[in-house]
Amino acid sequence: MRNVRQAAVPQVQLVTFKVGGEEFGLDVFTVHEILRWQGVTPVPRAPAFVEGVLDVRGAVVPVIDLRRRFEVRDFAYNEETRIVLVEFGGERLGLVVDSVTEVLRAPETAISAPPAYIKGLAAEFVRGIVRLEGRLVILLDLDRILSSEERIALEDAELVPASAEPGAGE
Repeated sequence: MRNVRQAAVPQVQLVTFKVGGEEFGLDVFTVHEILRWQGVTPVPRAPAFVEGVLDVRGAVVPVIDLRRRFEVRDFAYNEETRIVLVEFGGERLGLVVDSVTEVLRAPETAISAPPAYIKGLAAEFVRGIVRLEGRLVILLDLDRILSSEERIALEDAELVPASAEPGAGE
């Protein structure tokens, strides 16, 4: 009977990755592919957290370094560094992370709201906290990775399509 109840609990699947020693997750359905780190083409006058652009099978993809975005002080590119390609405003967006750890399946009941004491910029990015088997995984809100002003700046640099504006796909 216990297994029947567990099977009835809705599940979420997350791609988990490390940034600055912390574990983060994104819904698996927003992730298109994971690439090994490769050099990107820098874009003049782009925000500091924008690494540049990457050619992925003929499509130009803007690449954001989450380590810079989250203000991680010490980071290096190594064999574990990955670019996670995600769906963002109907287009692809690359996210640089320290490493990708796994695809994690968790019951929806394992997701809780972020604690009230998370303040400032970090709170903007956090959708929830997943507690599972002694682990805490910070669930990111992909739609909030860029503010409206940052999206406009990237659009002006022609790195993000105008359709990625807040509310555009809603």
